[in-house]
Amino acid sequence: MLLFNPITSLSVPLTLSPKIHYSPSLSSLKNHPSFLTNKNHNPTRRKLLIVQAKGEDSADGPDRLISAICYFYPFFDGIQYGKYVITQFTPIQVLIQPLFPAIKVFKSFPLNGFLVFLTLYFVVVRNPNFSRYVRFNTMQAIVLDVLLIFPDLLERSFNPKEGCQGCLLLLKLLIDRFFDAI
Repeated sequence: MLLFNPITSLSVPLTLSPKIHYSPSLSSLKNHPSFLTNKNHNPTRRKLLIVQAKGEDSADGPDRLISAICYFYPFFDGIQYGKYVITQFTPIQVLIQPLFPAIKVFKSFPLNGFLVFLTLYFVVVRNPNFSRYVRFNTMQAIVLDVLLIFPDLLERSFNPKEGCQGCLLLLKLLIDRFFDAI
């Protein structure tokens, strides 16, 4: 039995199937408006309605392919965190080897990540011509990439020489001013 998936397209016909749920703890909920009772039935019965989709798959092949391609965005942005694992295991290297040119192009210009973000958001997520499945997975890929900011900040805080020389200068200036005031 397949439960309703909110990311599937709504063109698939849906049916409602009633199920009875028995629970002794529901007797205290008799007066609640969502509690369904009948005079002929036990007052502790509650009917559950489960929405099912009739049909095979709700997302076709092209939608799945587009959704999978969108996940390359956080993959390319976060591949740097897996470099130690990749160098240890040659099967992973063999799998990732064909993607190296694309990763180099993605990392070649500092604003490529931001441009890909804008492109995915405004061209795919905000476009109702794409299915809900594609738009949902694209938004998930964007959220994963945004979450990669935190390991980057953590890495830069422990390696300040590489990324944030101005931060060190500002911190030194604030500390000097603080101790001069005391």
